[in-house]
Amino acid sequence: MPHPIIEISELTQLIIDQCLLLGNKRSLVSLACTCRALEEQALSALWSEEPSLRNLVRSTLPREIIYPRKPLHKPTNAEWDRFRRYASWMRRLTLDRDFDESEEIFPLMPSSWLDEVVFPGLRKLHWPANPHTLPFHRLLLSPTLTTLSLKYYSFGSSEEDFSILRPVIMGLDTSHLRDLYLRWFVREEANRQMESVASCAVLRCGPALKGLGVSSSLSDAAVQHIMQLPNLSTWCASTGLPRRPNLSPSDIFPRLNYLTLAGEVSLEWLAFFTTTAHHISSGRGSHSSSNRGPVQRLCHLHISTGVSINAVLMSHIMHFRELTFLNLLSNCDWEGCAFSLTDDDIAEITSALSRLVHAVLGMVCSANSCRTTVASLVSFSTQCRDLESLEVHFNTANLRNDLESVTADPRLDNLPSLRTSNDFHLSLTDAPLAIDDDDSVSVLSGFRRIFPSLVAIGGGEIPWGPWI
Repeated sequence: MPHPIIEISELTQLIIDQCLLLGNKRSLVSLACTCRALEEQALSALWSEEPSLRNLVRSTLPREIIYPRKPLHKPTNAEWDRFRRYASWMRRLTLDRDFDESEEIFPLMPSSWLDEVVFPGLRKLHWPANPHTLPFHRLLLSPTLTTLSLKYYSFGSSEEDFSILRPVIMGLDTSHLRDLYLRWFVREEANRQMESVASCAVLRCGPALKGLGVSSSLSDAAVQHIMQLPNLSTWCASTGLPRRPNLSPSDIFPRLNYLTLAGEVSLEWLAFFTTTAHHISSGRGSHSSSNRGPVQRLCHLHISTGVSINAVLMSHIMHFRELTFLNLLSNCDWEGCAFSLTDDDIAEITSALSRLVHAVLGMVCSANSCRTTVASLVSFSTQCRDLESLEVHFNTANLRNDLESVTADPRLDNLPSLRTSNDFHLSLTDAPLAIDDDDSVSVLSGFRRIFPSLVAIGGGEIPWGPWI
């Protein structure tokens, strides 16, 4: 018989909550092993915090399933019962594409399970699936899911991939999800075929949705639905504008804060946002003032590869004056540098985007053909006083002399007292630095004059290494 005090549920829950607060999983295991009255509560708490399928398998099934050095021992009914019992307590599950035990485990499960949800309590699922594992989707797609991130990798035929993907996506209940991310790495024909299927899944999304990303193109109706979702704060856009957006400017993306754009559709969306902002500020469209529009609200902007970083692109981005995170991945390659800004352009950009905390204006390439110099770093340092990390192209052909010139700028004199960042990181990636050992001290001093809180320089062929 357990001690009467153990029967006080509030007290036992307090003990378990304290173990969770301290991250002490060993204590939960000890509680489950030493007191039968606490076993259910302790194990439930333990597995509700466990995201790993591998750890679940290790704790319930024969070791040979993970390390098959001999023919697999088929799990017993008792082992499967323990597996399912623990699985029922799990609230989040993250599968690993490189070490995916599901490919071995799922086919071994009792056939009676294949149409059942084995993880009924899952709230969050991150699943890098493939043609061998996605057919077992019913095991994982719990009706209680609020976050689903599904990636599908395949090198098969378009017909096969479409036949596998279509029923899964069509069967998704997306109406209650708060986050939905769907991405498939398949042949172009299969990707085109998935447009209507993905669009239907998006159209089923309800007002609870806060984060969305779909890799395929979407129908005009699906995109307009996205634009009106009342709580959507994060969107990863791979599709272009609807041909005839029939929406009031003040109804468009009423909560959007984080935006990721595929390079090929970035310019049309940025131009649309700036035009919408003009309509709102001029009083056209709806009279509602509750939606300031994405231009006045967006704090995080990421544009993936396929974009040239030039004055046209930046003329749109400069309207997003609340940005704190800006990440632009240029398409510099063997054909040349995709960065064509000047020091004057950078001065305008930093004046407009003075709230930046993290800024990447293209990964610095080795071409060294850009027109910007280290003077652009001075603009960032003096205008963006909260800046903590930076990567921007600048020509390093005459680096030592350029640093000596710009560090005489009187605006740098009071920087230590004006800048709010305690630690600053500068990234140079593939920048060619023709610096000998004798120059390294003066160059480092020049960088520290511009960024007094500089603690790390990454990339480039730097004589003093990545940490300084």
